[in-house]
Amino acid sequence: MKKIIISTIIFISCYTYSQTINVTLTTPSTPFQDADVGSMAFADIDNDNDQDLLITGKGGPVKTTLYLNNGSGNFTEATGTPFVNVYSGTVGFAHVNNDNFIDLYITGTTGGGTRTSNLYINNGNGTFSITTSPFPNSNGGSFAFEDIDNDNDKDVIITGLTGSLSGVGFTKLYTNNGSGIFSEVLSTPFDQLGNSSVVFIDVENDGDKDIILAGKDSNNTNLTKLYLNNGSGVFTVSSSTTFAGISGGDLAVADSDNDGDMDVIVNGSSSQGSQGWITKLYTNNGSGIFTEVTTTPFIGTLTGAVEFADFDNDGDKDVIVLGARIGNPSAMCKIYQNQGNNSFVESNDLIATYIASIAIADIDNDTDLDFIIGGTHFTAPTENPKLYKNNLNSPLGVLNFNNTIDVSYFPNPAKDFVNFEAYNSIEKISIYNVLGEVVLKENIYDQNYKLDISMLTTGSYFIKLENKNQVKTFKLIKI
Repeated sequence: MKKIIISTIIFISCYTYSQTINVTLTTPSTPFQDADVGSMAFADIDNDNDQDLLITGKGGPVKTTLYLNNGSGNFTEATGTPFVNVYSGTVGFAHVNNDNFIDLYITGTTGGGTRTSNLYINNGNGTFSITTSPFPNSNGGSFAFEDIDNDNDKDVIITGLTGSLSGVGFTKLYTNNGSGIFSEVLSTPFDQLGNSSVVFIDVENDGDKDIILAGKDSNNTNLTKLYLNNGSGVFTVSSSTTFAGISGGDLAVADSDNDGDMDVIVNGSSSQGSQGWITKLYTNNGSGIFTEVTTTPFIGTLTGAVEFADFDNDGDKDVIVLGARIGNPSAMCKIYQNQGNNSFVESNDLIATYIASIAIADIDNDTDLDFIIGGTHFTAPTENPKLYKNNLNSPLGVLNFNNTIDVSYFPNPAKDFVNFEAYNSIEKISIYNVLGEVVLKENIYDQNYKLDISMLTTGSYFIKLENKNQVKTFKLIKI
């Protein structure tokens, strides 16, 4: 792991260490709503530099609840919110109108059994107002926000089930005009899928956001496909990469082997017959060609979730997998610690959960990642979320580097752009030359950001990312 100190001149030193992942099940000061068949997401909705929480689901009544964080990981329920109560959907935060206050999109099923879909605009004080949108009412799917056409606003792709009764699979792409007004892109190559998942990923490090889409089509076939972006938001299906087709699962993206490109985990019910439920890791060769890593210990799950996260702050992405599984017990929740170079070992066997969701963030500003899990649990209360706090303590004392923002950055080396994807918001980006002089500085308030470095001359630089409580610094090669 690297520690980079920046003053007038920048000095670099390296120190590597390994720690166990130590998390504790915590009883929240304010009981959370039940979150069976639900979804959860963290975001700083009031710009007070802590991670607030939104939960949907059922168990008791169908509910959607916003919880405000006091900065120490203690949550209180927000009152007077406009949210429609839903389950069996997805929640996600994004800056849709570029006002530096994060907005919210929620899909799902109401208590009356009706599919719904609502975009909520942040009023600038942590309260929200519902707004009109062209998005279809849906459940049983997923969505993702990203800037697909490089015009500096968040576009969205939505997939899932729409219509009445059992529903019809769909996938729709919408572009943003910069003010949170969305228009559907009418000609796209995407398969129409239900029980589906979608993620953005820059597979060939060209600064454009590509798409991986997985789910079940109208022929009852499970698919997972990669769609390449030409830089203008026009996508074509890739014929060079074949992932295992899945539905009812999840996709996760991160640089799992620290080689400067984004890798993928595919999780769910596979189309590969006797292989059943899978959790497979695919590594990227840097050009968008993926190869399965066959030596992972990951157990396949269904109706669950999979996420990358650096739980031990050692610079490697660990993996958490949960959901129903084949065998005994019939569900699980496990953390696999990355020992480096995609060598994973099981480190934590937590309360088994299925029909599950997970959200990850540093909730108490102690510079390590905590998480909350919703679903049906094997330990009572069976439908109430389980909050786990990370107890990471480094034996290095003043030499520990745990006060870093957990962020993926790519490509590196880079020519025109560097992409950042973080769990917590990034507030400031500074670039220093080798003399310690600031050559570029930008103030942002987002977890995902694309930084234009085209004006820099070729050579070595140091990038410093900051928020109120954390710093991340790394070396960048400009080509």
